[in-house]
Amino acid sequence: MRRTLLPVAALALVAALSGCVTITAPADDPEPVASGQPTVSTGVADDGTADPAPSAAPDTPGAPATLRALTCEQLKTAALGNGTERYNGYAEPIPLVDGMWSGEDGTVVHMQQPCAIGDLTGDEAADALVPVLMDGGGTGKFWQIVMYGNIDGRPVYVTMVDIGDRTPVESVSISSRRATVVYLTRPEDASAAEVAVRRTAVYQLSGSRLVEVSHTDTPYTP
Repeated sequence: MRRTLLPVAALALVAALSGCVTITAPADDPEPVASGQPTVSTGVADDGTADPAPSAAPDTPGAPATLRALTCEQLKTAALGNGTERYNGYAEPIPLVDGMWSGEDGTVVHMQQPCAIGDLTGDEAADALVPVLMDGGGTGKFWQIVMYGNIDGRPVYVTMVDIGDRTPVESVSISSRRATVVYLTRPEDASAAEVAVRRTAVYQLSGSRLVEVSHTDTPYTP
């Protein structure tokens, strides 16, 4: 009797223990389904037929973004100088209001006409070039050419070229990534009050500097 009951008791014990064992799916199980979690569709309908594969999105590139050009009007409220490129040695950028700025020392900075719009950086977004006159209150009237880069349609100060004292700018233009500036100046041995030369200077952007690549002079008579 004992030989018969022992195997039966052992089988009952094994059956009871087997109901308490939890089996965890391995990490690389392709379809582990946790209790209470949504299941992943296998693409097979209830009637046993396969669901149609979802259509792929068309791989058509969108239209290129429009590169908005700068305008001369925007420059009137831009800043002269930035954190790395100072304007005339000023530690902080100079904020323009209606194209002007006045310092506590009496210095006045006034944006001049004409302004030129065109691509100088090669990114196909039109930049801007504009003459600026700095008047310190004395006889000196210092002319500069300021370049603004185009960042998302906003003018960002890039650099400045000083073209001299009492050297009024007649025209500026941009073509083929070069800037052409026509201004009045004088021979090196002439007095500062005399202008006798009309200079046409061509500049090209090199790094963050406008570098003169050539100029031609013709006589000028006031």
